[in-house]
Amino acid sequence: MTPQSSPSSSRDHVCLICQDFASGYHYGVPSCVGCKTFFRRTIMKKQKYICQFEGNCPVDKSIRCACRYCRFEKCLSVGMDRNALQQSRDPIGYTKRTRRPKKEMKSTSSDGSSDEGANSTPPSVSPLQLSPPPISPTPCSVTPLPVKSTRRCILQTLADREKSANDLRLSDYLPLRSLHEALCSKALLTDPMFMSQWGHPSERHQIFDLRFVTQQDYHYWHERDWFLLTEYAKTFDVFEALDYQDKAELVRHAAITVPVLVQVWNSPDYGPDTIVFPDGSYFDKTPEPTRPAGLNRKKFQMLDLVLKPFRDLQLDAVEFAAFKAVTFLNPDADITLPARKLINNERVRITKQLYAYMATKDDMDTAIERFARLVLMGTSMSKMACESKEAVWIADFFENIGFSSFARQLFFGDEMEERVVHKL
Repeated sequence: MTPQSSPSSSRDHVCLICQDFASGYHYGVPSCVGCKTFFRRTIMKKQKYICQFEGNCPVDKSIRCACRYCRFEKCLSVGMDRNALQQSRDPIGYTKRTRRPKKEMKSTSSDGSSDEGANSTPPSVSPLQLSPPPISPTPCSVTPLPVKSTRRCILQTLADREKSANDLRLSDYLPLRSLHEALCSKALLTDPMFMSQWGHPSERHQIFDLRFVTQQDYHYWHERDWFLLTEYAKTFDVFEALDYQDKAELVRHAAITVPVLVQVWNSPDYGPDTIVFPDGSYFDKTPEPTRPAGLNRKKFQMLDLVLKPFRDLQLDAVEFAAFKAVTFLNPDADITLPARKLINNERVRITKQLYAYMATKDDMDTAIERFARLVLMGTSMSKMACESKEAVWIADFFENIGFSSFARQLFFGDEMEERVVHKL
């Protein structure tokens, strides 16, 4: 057994399906023995399940067996790969297998190891389960991705999630709540009843006439995008597995970069130096003397380091959704080591899928160049975020900006985090 799949190290992981302790990587994701076996048996026996409700049943370690349809759908949504199964094995394992010929028993497995010998992998453990699989040459599907397929990969899930987030961004719904309430409440983007009521654009967010942005416009759209950031975060199973302090730090670390991506991506093209909000308010490189110098500098960096490269790369919706997820799932946040490992594993998985997807759209040289340019944007955005947070601290110290209570908790911490730190 390799070190990364040993029982001691696996305690740093949780099963992405039911949040139980993960025994290692199985079919591409950290998962427990129960969910691994369930997924394999479902695939090998070609089982078809039906949900008695609306396909939105909770799946955790206490009730993971209640709805097999929703459990299998969750296996697929977190990225379990059916192609990682060993087809030569029988549907329920080796406990009652028939004896294989000696020639077959001595044959070399696909990863180059022999089936026989004291140090070989035990028959009940697949080598593919000991480490994450390599990039598949054919990811989920070719563009466009099959939206209605039950075997949707993580990239399609992210793209659908992004569409829901933008629908909610264009609505009138903006609750007044604390950071703790925002991070610990039920995820709205995955609530079908809520989205059917609120997930549609309001009339005031349709562009009629352009007007230069005011301080009130900045406040309004920043508050909306921070609200959407907390809802977006809760759609990740790996995020929900973290404790409160790690959740708050991860969201705090993304409080500059993710809203910048959202504002750039959703801005209609009015030139390389102009960002337009959905209500028609816009900003460009026009100096704003009433705003702190640091926030003006952040505006220029946003236009030069994000908007222009985005327009040059001509990303599609799937590529943007994946890059946004990679930007959000940043292990450089001030989080604990177990949380950092979880976040990094999920980030690597999405990055691999993103590269494989880009490779299906273009020739290899073009795909490598586009992927490299996209990834390198992360370095520029990290620098921009660092300088912008310093500007926020300075603006708050001199009371140049009237931050809301929620914004203060997001950037400077809240009472719940102070209690946790005090207990430690």
